[in-house]
Amino acid sequence: MLDQELRLVEVHSLLVTLPALAPPGAWRGGQYSAGLEVVTIPTIDGTTGGKVQITASDRTRAFPRPRLALGLPLGEPWRAFVGVAYIPPVEINRVSSHQGAAEAGLAWARGPLAIGLRGQLVYATSRSPVTEPDTRDTLRTIVAGADLSIGRDLALPFGTLTPWAGAGLARVDGRFRVLSDGALLTSRTTRGSLSGGVRLVMLRHVEAAAEVVAYPGRLVHPNLRVAWTGDLFGRQ
Repeated sequence: MLDQELRLVEVHSLLVTLPALAPPGAWRGGQYSAGLEVVTIPTIDGTTGGKVQITASDRTRAFPRPRLALGLPLGEPWRAFVGVAYIPPVEINRVSSHQGAAEAGLAWARGPLAIGLRGQLVYATSRSPVTEPDTRDTLRTIVAGADLSIGRDLALPFGTLTPWAGAGLARVDGRFRVLSDGALLTSRTTRGSLSGGVRLVMLRHVEAAAEVVAYPGRLVHPNLRVAWTGDLFGRQ
């Protein structure tokens, strides 16, 4: 039963990792992207021994996360960016998740092709009913990870479509505390991931992206992002 409980801690911790949701080299120096990510939650089996725990998918099938990215000035063919994401601790349907995340990336871009490395760091505290319907147990998660990806721009009559694929590693530290008796479960794992996505930029400013992230043997879920992309220097 302990293995099943630790599996649930790890799966819920993996849900708050910060997916790329953009191809490598997506932003040149001075470009910014301000938008909203939608993290989907697949059906999670809460069975632990003879008991069924309440899981995230029992409460909601998705949650939003505001994100901001800024391209840094580097000479061609290099591109770099930094990004942040944040969710305030607002309770909805007896569930709240206070999250802060940061990311940074470096890419080599030549013509339509780009190859990049990205790092992420996430800290999250989530409270929700898990062991009993009338309690609010706590999951504290720390994620540190990196991924390598490759993408290619495809010119379309109405914009630019960029598919990409990547692979990465994430170190996940999840600590779940039961409110009723103070019991603590700790899951520390390093998981590999595979990902693939597509980004569409239309009208020079409207950005939409979709990405599927798979942690083999643990979690597969798609994520979406819509954003407004601009340039701090007013370039078109």
